[in-house]
Amino acid sequence: MVLTQLRPASRLLSLSSTLPPRPPSLSTTHLPRFRRSLATLGIRREDPRRVWERRAPLTPDAVRELAGTASVEVESCARRCFPDEAYKVAGARIVPKLTGEVDVVLGIKEPRLQDVRDIIDTDKGKKRTWMMFSHTHKGQPYNTALLSSFLPPTAGQTLIDHELLTAPTKDGSLKRVAAFGWYAGAVGAGEALSLTGLALLKRGVAHPLLHLPRPYSFTDLNDFKAALMATGKACADAPATQTGPVVIGLTGAGNVSTGSRDMLEALGARWVKVDDLANLPNSSEIYACQIPPSAYFERIAGGGYDRKEYYDQPELYHSMFAEKIAPYLTTVIHGAGWQPGYPRIMSNAETNNLIKAMGGRQKFVALQDITCDLEGAFEFMNQHTSIDTPSFEGPGDILVGATDILPTELPSDASAHFSRCLLPYVTRALQHADGKATAAADEIEATIKRAQIVLDGHIQPKHEWLQNKVAAYRAKELSAGKQKQILLLGSGLVAGPAVDVFLKRPDVSLVIASNNAAEAQSLANNRDNVTISTLDVSDEAALGKAVSQADVVVSLLPAPMHPQVAKHCIEHGRHLVTASYVSPEMKALNDAALEQDVLLLGECGLDPGIDSMAAMRILERVQHENKRVTSFISWCGGLPEASASNVPLAYKFSWSPKAVLTAALNDAHYKLDGKIQQVAGKDLLAEHFPKAPLWRGLALEGLANRDSLPYAEKYGLGPVDGLRDLFRGTLRYQGFSALLDSFSRLGLLGTTPLKTNWTSWPAFLAAAISEKLGTTIAEADVRATIHKVLGDKGKETIEALEWFSLLAPSTPNSSHAPPAIPNSTTPIDLMSTLLSRKLAYESGENDSVLLHHAFKLVPKDAAPGTPEQTVTASLLCNGTAQASAMSTTVGCTLAFAALRVADGQVKGRGVRGPYDKDVWEGVLDELEKIGVEVKETWA
Repeated sequence: MVLTQLRPASRLLSLSSTLPPRPPSLSTTHLPRFRRSLATLGIRREDPRRVWERRAPLTPDAVRELAGTASVEVESCARRCFPDEAYKVAGARIVPKLTGEVDVVLGIKEPRLQDVRDIIDTDKGKKRTWMMFSHTHKGQPYNTALLSSFLPPTAGQTLIDHELLTAPTKDGSLKRVAAFGWYAGAVGAGEALSLTGLALLKRGVAHPLLHLPRPYSFTDLNDFKAALMATGKACADAPATQTGPVVIGLTGAGNVSTGSRDMLEALGARWVKVDDLANLPNSSEIYACQIPPSAYFERIAGGGYDRKEYYDQPELYHSMFAEKIAPYLTTVIHGAGWQPGYPRIMSNAETNNLIKAMGGRQKFVALQDITCDLEGAFEFMNQHTSIDTPSFEGPGDILVGATDILPTELPSDASAHFSRCLLPYVTRALQHADGKATAAADEIEATIKRAQIVLDGHIQPKHEWLQNKVAAYRAKELSAGKQKQILLLGSGLVAGPAVDVFLKRPDVSLVIASNNAAEAQSLANNRDNVTISTLDVSDEAALGKAVSQADVVVSLLPAPMHPQVAKHCIEHGRHLVTASYVSPEMKALNDAALEQDVLLLGECGLDPGIDSMAAMRILERVQHENKRVTSFISWCGGLPEASASNVPLAYKFSWSPKAVLTAALNDAHYKLDGKIQQVAGKDLLAEHFPKAPLWRGLALEGLANRDSLPYAEKYGLGPVDGLRDLFRGTLRYQGFSALLDSFSRLGLLGTTPLKTNWTSWPAFLAAAISEKLGTTIAEADVRATIHKVLGDKGKETIEALEWFSLLAPSTPNSSHAPPAIPNSTTPIDLMSTLLSRKLAYESGENDSVLLHHAFKLVPKDAAPGTPEQTVTASLLCNGTAQASAMSTTVGCTLAFAALRVADGQVKGRGVRGPYDKDVWEGVLDELEKIGVEVKETWA
């Protein structure tokens, strides 16, 4: 193994030997020629909601340089890294609020919208220049209002974005001239090292990095680097750990990466090459590796990496980072940019595969994403952090940091650097004050022109596409007097994630209508834009009134109630979205819905829902490639995680217990191996599929799921006669069907009320068996009767019945005591109540959702015997402490579909399922953003 050695002297690195890149040099002919001017520069205080933003765009020394060329107003701010008094001594006026007299308004980040309007409104006719990181030039929706405020009917405003201040380099490319990138990288490295110490502690290792203070606690860069040096020495002197050496991977090659690299140098990290990673010795030293794109991006076909080709045709490439590099890294400091359309460094699926392969004990424990691109290069980086809360737990307990104001942790140093870079451009902007032109045509002038998003009230040609964004925003503002009103009927097991999705939209007003006020209040959790309504849906007048006040109705009620709700929706012209199968009763309302221009959209849950959406996405590509389907086999199921399945039925309930039991009694109709099969509901459990080997390590079985044959038409698969297989099934753990079949044979799943009375659960069992057999069975004779009815299965069934408190047990069983006997007299209702208590999830237990499609394809005109192509789509979603997998996949799917309807993105009307692209495409995209990803493989 060859290591990239540091010279011994590097361990005595001078505290001043690493500094951020200097601003581009300007020849003397390009330096601004100051002239006396009455122009006024106003330096804003930063948005007070940004508690940690302590940077300043110009230092007091820079303000002193402007003396005699401009007057300067500085908004008073006790938080800023330079005190008011320093600016006052430098010649500035300290003001509580900028006046309308200022010609150039200067800040770091974007201001509050009201502050902009206050300045503009004091003198609406004045031409004024604004300089800031506006975060508008990419069409960022959260700042469209800010951009709009600089455009007509407001007159004379110019917006210069710091991020767009660029100058040409020797190779002709453009490089930013005023940036905090080096400091972002330097601070990001410090945060990453502190994060690593914490992550290792959570893994049981007390590493010296745990004692490295975070960068914001130091007075300046020199103090920070001194601490890095001391920490590096402590690491070198500490004994090696059993978990192996700390290895830091660094991506990117710009200023951000340079800042991080310089801090790792100060730490004394030993630099190694990518090829060394797999064979590093277990040393107490900290290893660091600069990882170029060529090390992990390669052509999908044939391998290799060509930089120009990669940037020209990124779709030809994929990432091998998770396989080749991530297994050997402790921490990643990510400083490389990413854009949509380019491959991710690690997708969610790749991350999960890495974690699964290592049994949740992967070496990779920390990510500091300095780019802060949500769901970007590292897809699991899906939320921003702050200096107050510097990390969140990602998959596999990876600690993730993504704070977008890192340089402010070293505010004085960062501001001094930025101020030196920015001062020439501020000076030139002051020379243009109030619309004055200059004759200069130099590098500074060209740089400013490139950075102008708005000039004198007009969006510049390069940014004209933003005009549509502004127009859409203004149109929305005009129509936003009334928010989108969504009525959620029901507050059960899957409602929580749906409510969370709705309430992330500030333009949504949600009403939760439920007969369980406490449950609904818990969902609302005192959040804005949500109200609670106590509603009994049997009260037709109250239901009609609630529906009439909504734009979209979302029903989580039992499926038999949906037609009742749908009729009110049709009457009042409101759209309805549900997660339930479209029943014949719903289909009968199609013409009435069409006549009233109403959409009744069903099957927007998991199964039905995500299963159909995932199938339609594949089938769109099948059609595009001029192929046809010869076989379609689909499985889906909600189960406890394997560790929570050691109970009778190997099942626990994260969904309606009665719905689960009822589904096991449905008739089934499907086609396998060219033969159409029909199974009566009473035989479904007995005729289950004993093995479904879809996921390694999971002992699964399956049940046929209702009538599969209509899906030939629903999915556009062609005639059933042309398909060898057409099957949809439900997944369970092995043993479920046999035991539930025994319960059915004993009358416990009956749907007819029992005629006898009872006062205990064992008495209910005796009554159910009596009703099933048509003869009276005394409690004392129940065990013998079970053995007689079930034969060899009797012993196992009796043990389960004891566990469920239906037979007096000889040993303690479930930790859940049986519930009080409800008023219902129908066996299936009583069993639903009992099982929901006895098979409830314990604290710390989670559920899983599994989905697997398998298609066989051939060219449309293929001759018999043509080899088939296999395409699969798989989803494995695990629940969390915050939400079950079932509630996430059903509730979020339902909410995303409803929001698309509310936003006018779904054009269909009448009774429909999620088979149109304007439904499934957007919903699948939103699900992937929250980690619910259906992964496709095309063999």
